[in-house]
Amino acid sequence: MMKLAFWIIGGLAGLAALIVVVGLLLPATRTGQVDRVVEATPAQLKAVILDKASQPYWRPDLAKVEVQSATTWTETTRRGEVITFELTAQTEQILQMRFKSSYGYHGQWEGRLVPTPSGGTHIFVTEQATTPSPIGRIMSRLFFDPKAFAQAYLDALVQETTRRSPRDAS
Repeated sequence: MMKLAFWIIGGLAGLAALIVVVGLLLPATRTGQVDRVVEATPAQLKAVILDKASQPYWRPDLAKVEVQSATTWTETTRRGEVITFELTAQTEQILQMRFKSSYGYHGQWEGRLVPTPSGGTHIFVTEQATTPSPIGRIMSRLFFDPKAFAQAYLDALVQETTRRSPRDAS
């Protein structure tokens, strides 16, 4: 009986060590990039992005946003995750933010807004997330796709911008 318990404990310890090693071999940083041409001006898109307090109304994943200042705010997701943001750069064509999650990862977000000849905007969204923990890296591979997340954000952003700023049909 002791021998069986020893083998079970040894097997579990070996499995745990294997999981940690696999996690350590995975890259800590992942990037999601999406882009789209939108029938809205860069200023219209920026206005929606920077209207932090309204985001729970148009982003279904958010439960609430608490604005601390013009450059810092906290988002709480419907899963209970708390993400703190800091706006680090803002120009006519670039918005950059840093974020840190209560789930143990941190990163950067960038929105690049390039005017199109038709009066619209080609928006490029890049989200880069770093997960220091080896087990967190495995979990993020299993449950989080940064490109899909960036796409969902861009879809909601475009929908809200269109709702706020309908183009003249004439």
